[in-house]
Amino acid sequence: MNTYREPVKIVVDKEVPTTIAALNKVLIVTHEKNADFKYYTNSKDVATDFGDNSEVFKLVEIFLSQTDGSGNILKPDFFAVIGIEGTEVEGEEALKTYAEKVKTNLNDVINENWYGLLTTLNSKVMFEILAPYLTENRKIYISEVNEYPVDDKAKSDRILAIYNPTKSDYKAAAYAGAVITPGAGSKCSMVKLSGVTADVAGGKKQELTQNNITFIEKRTSNGYLVANGGLSLSGVYLDETTAIDCIIVNLNENLEKALINKGFKQDDRGYALLEETLYKVMEEMGALGLIAILNKNYEYIVYPVTQTQTEREQRLFRPRVKFRLAGWGYFIDLTLLQTNKDIGGAK
Repeated sequence: MNTYREPVKIVVDKEVPTTIAALNKVLIVTHEKNADFKYYTNSKDVATDFGDNSEVFKLVEIFLSQTDGSGNILKPDFFAVIGIEGTEVEGEEALKTYAEKVKTNLNDVINENWYGLLTTLNSKVMFEILAPYLTENRKIYISEVNEYPVDDKAKSDRILAIYNPTKSDYKAAAYAGAVITPGAGSKCSMVKLSGVTADVAGGKKQELTQNNITFIEKRTSNGYLVANGGLSLSGVYLDETTAIDCIIVNLNENLEKALINKGFKQDDRGYALLEETLYKVMEEMGALGLIAILNKNYEYIVYPVTQTQTEREQRLFRPRVKFRLAGWGYFIDLTLLQTNKDIGGAK
């Protein structure tokens, strides 16, 4: 049966919005008791669920007490906690069993919103067990060690270890609050922390640096407590890893959305839409501070999209993007030139 309709119908073709993930959310695993994955916005609710004398509550308080260089509180929109009981864990085999249990539980919540991982039970065994998982899923683990070196098979660009010889405070939590909460690409060395102690001086700094272990020390006449290092156990600066993760995750997300909602024809129309999607995401990555700037422009190139006959037969696109990360400098070599000649005033 025919249905009457007007001859002309106007349809608004809505633009697919760009989705941006800053990769700035943390998941905390507590070993004190079993508890389902849950999002939190404050320490009070953590105290309600775990007690105000629990390790996870104390850890969260330190995590939420960090500030940026201007003194602004670095508070995330939310964070998550999951309880995986392991209160009787002693010995390497028991630690391995617990670490495997943690990995299994993390797999169950892989699609939840989190990027950085903290644990109340830290051990070098956890590094070895979690390293492949962290790499596969583009996650970051910030942990503590009281001894070193770490076995080569446990070294990963996904794991940053902080030296905590006495385990009397929550250095990893402080570091995560100052480095993960601001978002991907955040400064990872010479980071000002609060609520922790400085345990390193003298030759110990050299030993820890050689082992790619970050440490807390006092610096400047103000006695700033500073995290010095910022290298993963494999020797890669954490800001580089998080920045590249952010670019990859956002490109993947937005290309998939465009592929699903619009689709890419194998001609100039599809090539233009593909290039437009790449441009939009890279501009957003620049706005997040991840891409270097030169002459007021972000340093990236989206190459024109083309296809060979074989690629068309395979329904395959091979776009290319070149970029330069902004990164951070952590060392300054200042040269002082003394002279008895006239200089001509300050320049």
